[in-house]
Amino acid sequence: MAEESTVAAENTGEDFERVLLRFFGSIREAAGRSDDGLRLIPGTTLYSFLQTVSDVFGREMHDELFDMKAPDRLRDDLMITVNEAIINHAKAGEIILHPGDVVALFPIFPGGG
Repeated sequence: MAEESTVAAENTGEDFERVLLRFFGSIREAAGRSDDGLRLIPGTTLYSFLQTVSDVFGREMHDELFDMKAPDRLRDDLMITVNEAIINHAKAGEIILHPGDVVALFPIFPGGG
């Protein structure tokens, strides 16, 4: 069972929604766990959610998610899924998360066979 972080970007008295996070590879190492649940203000975009994940889990997580040369840009070698659908990074600021959504974060490994 996932440990639930009771995190909100701002406590404005509004209702919160819970999103399940799943971490893989080096991102799991940065998080120190394989999954977690975060509560955020309804209407939160995926991009804002990832910024909060970075804030909650610290510098190592930020470096796993965001480009070191352009800190507001998601890393090219990061794959994000929401409910098992792969998300184009350019759309992260448009996608609104909903209660029960599952966000998975995967490092993309170069190379192949």
